[in-house]
Amino acid sequence: AGLDGLDWPSGTLTSQQQWIGKSTGCNIDFDVEGLDEKITVFTTRADTLFGVTYVTLAPEHPLVSSITTAEQKDAIEKYVAETASRSDLDRTAAKEKTGVFTGGYAV
Repeated sequence: AGLDGLDWPSGTLTSQQQWIGKSTGCNIDFDVEGLDEKITVFTTRADTLFGVTYVTLAPEHPLVSSITTAEQKDAIEKYVAETASRSDLDRTAAKEKTGVFTGGYAV
């Protein structure tokens, strides 16, 4: 299950074994405006997609550099460098979510 060899408490391992892959939902593809690329997102609530106002990519997502416009390049490079210096725990535990507009659009 990908958990073999982890030095985690047994309760945590059991929780992971019981919940990994248990979400029921679907993948939705968004085209990237001006590129022959797609952004695939998983949702458990496809009925809410009519209200999507933005799509968020992790700073290390491979499409970030290709969808970033020239006008946003400096801001994106600075943001990517800043987030790369933070731990995953710090990034996910932060109450205030941050981000920078790439200039690209998902449609």
